[in-house]
Amino acid sequence: MKLTFDTYNPGGRAERILVLGPSLGGNAQHQWTAVAERLRHEARIVFVDLPGHALTPVWDDADEPTLDVVAEAVMDVVREVSEENDGLPVFFAGLSITGATGLHIARDFEDEIAGVAVLCSAATVGEPDAWRARADAVEERGTQHLVDELRKRWFTPDFRARQPRTVDTLLEGVAVTDDHSYAQLCRALAVHDVRADLENIRTPLLLLAGERDSSTPFGNVELVASTVPGAELRTIPEAAHQITVADPEDVAGALSSFMARVSRPRRPHLED
Repeated sequence: MKLTFDTYNPGGRAERILVLGPSLGGNAQHQWTAVAERLRHEARIVFVDLPGHALTPVWDDADEPTLDVVAEAVMDVVREVSEENDGLPVFFAGLSITGATGLHIARDFEDEIAGVAVLCSAATVGEPDAWRARADAVEERGTQHLVDELRKRWFTPDFRARQPRTVDTLLEGVAVTDDHSYAQLCRALAVHDVRADLENIRTPLLLLAGERDSSTPFGNVELVASTVPGAELRTIPEAAHQITVADPEDVAGALSSFMARVSRPRRPHLED
């Protein structure tokens, strides 16, 4: 699996890199630009997109539908952009499905990633049978039939009234997503469960939750925050699932503080 990525501020001189991932059915540029603009002097920012989303090739069925596969593909991007920038430390922040992917990255790639921010996601996401049913429905009817449901879950009524064009732009991304790729990612979410691994994660971790996010129960986010050693949890007030567009100022502030407090070099491993 090879993911398409794009640098937001290629002339930036910051001494760290921040890779940003979208939600399922989302476009990283559309979902993260308002945050990136606020962080452009603090990190060299890279947008990465999921298979069948934006300009990324569709899902290759040689790949098993798991978030471990997606995590490895994201790490290929991390390695490439780090190498292109003289080995600068790389942070990863993911929204929704890529937030869940971030937990796999934090678990498996501690020595390669400076820190991970998980936005509106947790160690499990929804119910496996519901994800499999959604996958089958999308294969049969396409992603277009999800738009009305997501409009209600992604945004509060107030935000929909204030920012109708923003809402429409993000939902257009859902409608044009490749159906099979979307379905395979649903199947990956169906088997996503890293609860048993949380206490062993040592990568610096930030969790951001939307106060009015009905897609991600707050208790699930609290479980991660209370189990991963040193994890930090912040809530974005009055925001639903798409917190990066609902409140980019608070999201950027949280990411800025997180990156600033994470020190290098990495914690040494204890010898056996």
